[in-house]
This record gives sequence, C-alpha cells and structure tokens, in this order.
Amino acid sequence: MADYLTITTASLRQLPFDFSGNVKRVTQAIEQAFKNGANILLMPELALTGYGCEDNFTFQEFHEATSDALDKVIQATKELGKDYPAMLVSVGLPLLYPGGQVYNASAIISAKGLHGFVCKQFLARNGLHYEPRWFEAWPRSRVIEHPHYRVPMGDLVVDCKGVRIGFETCEDSWISNRPGRDLYQRNVDIILNPSASHFASGKFDIREQFILEGSRAFGVAYAYANLNGTENGTSIFDAGCMIASEGRMVSYGDRFNCRDVLLNHAIVNISANRVTRITSSEAIGAFKEELEINLPYTLTTQTPPWKQALQPAIANDLLNEFWEELSDDDRIHAEICYAIANGLWDWMQRTHTHGYIVSMSGGADSGLAATLVYLSHYLALHQLGAQEYRKKLPKPWLESIPEYSEESGDYGYWLKQYVMPKVLMCLYQGTDNSSEITFNAAKGVSENIGATFEHWNVQKIVDDYIGLVNQIYPKQPLNWNDDDIALQNIQARSRSPGVWMLANRENKLLIATSNLSESALGYATMDGDTSGVLSVVSGLSKTRIRKINNWLEKQGLPVEGHHGFHRLTIPAMGLINAQQPTAELRPVEQTDEEDLMPYIICDSIMQSYLVRQMWPKSILIDLLMQGHGEIYSLEQLGHFIERWFRLFCRNPWKRYGTRAGFHVEQISLDPKTFHRFPLLNASFAEPLAQMWDYIKEQQTQTEHDSCQKQTTSAIKSASKS
Repeated sequence: MADYLTITTASLRQLPFDFSGNVKRVTQAIEQAFKNGANILLMPELALTGYGCEDNFTFQEFHEATSDALDKVIQATKELGKDYPAMLVSVGLPLLYPGGQVYNASAIISAKGLHGFVCKQFLARNGLHYEPRWFEAWPRSRVIEHPHYRVPMGDLVVDCKGVRIGFETCEDSWISNRPGRDLYQRNVDIILNPSASHFASGKFDIREQFILEGSRAFGVAYAYANLNGTENGTSIFDAGCMIASEGRMVSYGDRFNCRDVLLNHAIVNISANRVTRITSSEAIGAFKEELEINLPYTLTTQTPPWKQALQPAIANDLLNEFWEELSDDDRIHAEICYAIANGLWDWMQRTHTHGYIVSMSGGADSGLAATLVYLSHYLALHQLGAQEYRKKLPKPWLESIPEYSEESGDYGYWLKQYVMPKVLMCLYQGTDNSSEITFNAAKGVSENIGATFEHWNVQKIVDDYIGLVNQIYPKQPLNWNDDDIALQNIQARSRSPGVWMLANRENKLLIATSNLSESALGYATMDGDTSGVLSVVSGLSKTRIRKINNWLEKQGLPVEGHHGFHRLTIPAMGLINAQQPTAELRPVEQTDEEDLMPYIICDSIMQSYLVRQMWPKSILIDLLMQGHGEIYSLEQLGHFIERWFRLFCRNPWKRYGTRAGFHVEQISLDPKTFHRFPLLNASFAEPLAQMWDYIKEQQTQTEHDSCQKQTTSAIKSASKS
C-alpha cells in the first residue's frame, strides 16, 4: 500500500533582535502544526533571528542570544510534542562554530530534542545579497560534530525509518549544480527548502518553476518556506510557501498577508514519488552512512486523513486562483501594490508612529505614494478582520474610532470615515508656479482615499530666500536666464521644513517621493522631494508608476475579503493621469520629459545598463532591436544615451543621500545594497565616444547605400530609354 505523510510550511513575520518575539512566533507555528497533525514542519531560512541582522551575524554576543533562543525552541517543542505523534521540525538560524566561522543553517528538532544542523552550500552574493560577508559556504559531502551541541552538522540527510529527507537552502536551488542533484543520488524522498527570498516583480514564477522541476526531476515531495514582511525596512518578503509532489503543485501558501504566522499543508504520497526514481534511467548511488542522521520515527501512514487532504490549505490563500488568471501587467501591478502596502504596514507597526504624511504635488509619484498608504490599511483590514485590525492601531486613537459593525457599512466606508484621516495627512504646498490642475488632483486623490487634506502657499518663503541671496549680489540679482536650477530648487526646498514640522508634531513618518528613473539621473532636489524617512516609490520606474496609476483608476486592485472578491479602484487618479508629469517649478510650462527624455527611453536605457550590464554602444543596439529606431533617429538615440550617462555619472552622490526605499523591481539603485558606483568617475567618456564612432559608421554606410541605390536606379532608367 502507498505511504503518505503531511508536510506543513510556516511563513513567519520576524524582526531582527526581537529574540523573544521571534521565539514566540516560531513556537506558535510548532504548536499549530502539532495540532494539525503535521509530520514535518518547515520554517524559513534564518527564521529564528530574521534575515536582516546584517553585520551582527558576526557578533559573538549575538550568537549567545541566538543559542538561548534555540534552547527555548527546543524546550518548547519537547513540551508541545508530549501528546502528539512524532513531528520533525526545521528552523533556520545562523550557527557559529566555536572558535571558527558562521554558517547559514537549519536546526533539525523533534520532541526528543535537537538532532543536527544542515548547512547552506551556496551563498547569495548578487543584487541585495551579501551573504559571503557574514557566512561561510558549507562544502558538499562533509559532516562534522558541533562541539557545543554535540550533534552532527553539515551536508546531512535525515532518515526516519526509510523516509529520507534532504535540504536545499534558498540560493542552493537557484544554481545549475544544485544540491538536489546529489540528493537524488542519495535517494531522498523529500527535499525541504528553507528560504529568505525577497520580493521582486516576476520572481515568484521563478521560484515556482524550480520547485516543480525539483519535484519532477528528483522524484520527491518538495516543500518551500519563505519569510514574510519587511523585517529590515527595505526588503519585502512575500511569503508564498509552496509544496509540490509528483511534479505538480499541491499547496500554495498565502502571500503578502500581514498576519504574524501563516501555515499551509499538504498530504503527499511518498510511494508515488518513488515511482519516478524507480523508472528513471539514471542510476542512484550508494548511501554514505556518515552523511546521515537516523531517527527512530515513523512519519508515514497508509491511511491518511483524506478528508483533510480535500480541504484548502491552512493559510487558505484566497487570491491564489485569481493570481493565475491575471494578465501580465495586471498581475505585476497587483503584486507591486500588495508588496509595498505590506511594507508600509510594517513600517507603521514597527516604528510605533501615528501614520504618514505626504507632501502632495498633484503628480504621479506623490499620488501613488499616498494611495499605497491607503491600500496598506485597506488590505490589513480585510486580512485581519475589523476587530484584530483595530487593536493594531495606536492606542490614543481608539476612543474616537468606533468598533466596526455591519451597520457601519462596508469596510471601505468605515476605514475612510474613522481611520484614514488619522493615518494619513496630505499637504499641498503651492507657489506662484502651481496650477489649479495639480491642486485639484492632490485634493481629489486625498479625499478619494479618506486622508486629511491640508494646503498652504510657500511663495513668501521662496521670496524671502531670493531676497536674502540678492542682498549678497545686489548687482546680479537672481533671474531665470542665469539661475534656472537655483530658482527651481529653492521652491522644492522651501516645502521641506513645514512638512517636517507637521510630521514631528503628529508623530508621523514623512514620505519622500522620488522614483527610480529620476534617482538614476539625479532629477530630484536634495532636501526637497528627497526629504523624508521612507521613499515609498523609489523602487519603481516612472514608466511603471504611470502604468500603475492608470490601472488603479480603470481596473483596480483585486481584493478578497470581508465582503467577497472585488476590485478596488481609485477614480480620482484620473485627475493625475490626465496630466503630463511636471515639477511646476518654472514660470513657463514645463514637463519632466522635456527636461530629460521620454521616460520609456530613460527606463529602457536603465534596464539595459543594470540588468543586461551593457555600455553605451551595446545599449544603442539594444534600443534599435527593441524598435525605438522606428520612432527616433540614430543620432537622437545617441543623444538620449549620452545624456543618461552624463547625468547618471554626475549624480551618484545624490543616490547616497536618498532615503530608505523598498526593493520592488528587478533592479535597484541603492548604492549601499544593490548598485555600487564610484562617486568620482570619468563619466563613461571613452565608451560614449565609441558609440558615436559607431553612429557615424552607420550614417556613412547608410549614405553610401543610398547613393549606390540611386546610381543603380539611374543606370536602369538610362538602359530602358
């Protein structure tokens, strides 16, 4: 008869240095898994401490605290497991070898205690990841004894009365020579993948692909557990645990949920997975007993709780079916909104502040930033339910926020009526160059999302600064012909002190509003639109922001919650979408694209440089292959590329001065964690010259071909006559 077992994955919302809180959430997952009849519980990579502890991973006192936390988890597992059948628990943690180095490991625990540690073999070092700075990679096929815990550590396989369990830890599964290949040779039945994989647009599909392929190719049940939330303030973990068996996905966990502990489970048929290995054309190698832990536990049953198998996963992700039905852009925009909303919820909760304040310009960036604050509370309300959501709000607010009841209308009405005016303040700060169009857009969006809207005029402050400078240069007063940048920037900077004062008085987080495209080119005013604590849209290109704003106006965010499935639209976004992006800092009409270049070109150059790692000539060819040559001449494209690189190389110091922001798209310009670039440089002068040489060659060739064609045509005409 077939053998079955139940695998449970847990996604945890952990916080660096919150050892007692982290232990509490780990213990909650263990307790719930015991109650649900799990045979194996998989928790994420570094779940005990959180992934974002950074340089503290090498602190000895940090490891003392981690060891204490592990002891508490082991003891709690012993207590909780007294009245339940055997369950194997895997929890990720940093592991110090005494007198040696630190390893990224998973502890293997049961009600009988600690049995060993499995160590990560391949360390992530691209993008945001700097794991080799803190951890040592574990060599394949090596096992030693940990001198403190007196248990084996290394490249282990766990054997529970014939059910064999191996590990791939996050990055291990992203490489070509993944450990799963070796685990197939070691005849494992289950591969557990504890991960800390941050969100980036489109990344979930890649995870799903290697999980499915791992299950199919290696003939195993494959379980994947990921962290949840924004533990270090910039990387957003989107949960999304998965379990595959027989080459197909059998369980999806919730994504972007603001609950602290999320579980999902699946009952898998071990015997059916073994068929793949039995019928495989690849021979399986001999076992090496020194690389194994043998535990006297029976994890399988031949009479599974089949009714439970028919029920949805414990987390019951209500949106999973819908994700599959979304078109490409629809899905990308939904994921981005959910991710940033999730991050904003964590920032407010973990800084213990009273919400946010945004200096609303009436433009695309500040409009989306404010809307995302609203979405963070709208989604949290639907995910937690009104009662639990209300408990998460600042205590001083509760007297003036009545409890929700069905008589209060739908959740959206109650949220905008009682909560959002306290959560978010939007401030429009006009000058003589501001227009009614942007004022009405700022006011309309603020009212649409239920925020408190205020406005004032800062022209007098601007005039006072101009007057002070003119006192120094009485014969050369400031004028628009000679001092364009100075006169623009003083308007943006004059808006900063007042909104900071409001933020301080209200105990709110000030949101900066610069975006990824403008950050690349330095098209932002230091101490102006870069002022703030958190730059909400800094991880989004301008092209993406405009698309999302149109999508929020016309299609809306898919939401499943208290009142069933619906699309949440922001109709007032139409007031922003009808405009061309403009800073409104000059007395004459001004648009951002006239100052820079078309945003679609700007963002294409940025993608080619950061993702494909190309230089100017290669980028020009790339733009031509994308079809931009049908709209712009070679020379125009050359000027766009040159301007992009000149501005990019001139302004790296601005990128060092921008505020913390979320990593959302596949690329980032955060100079501290993603793209490191020299402050002083030669501005790509030689590569740009090579590009212009290529353009001249192409123009010369085109002229030659044209002349030859004309000559041939003339000869043919003459021969006919």
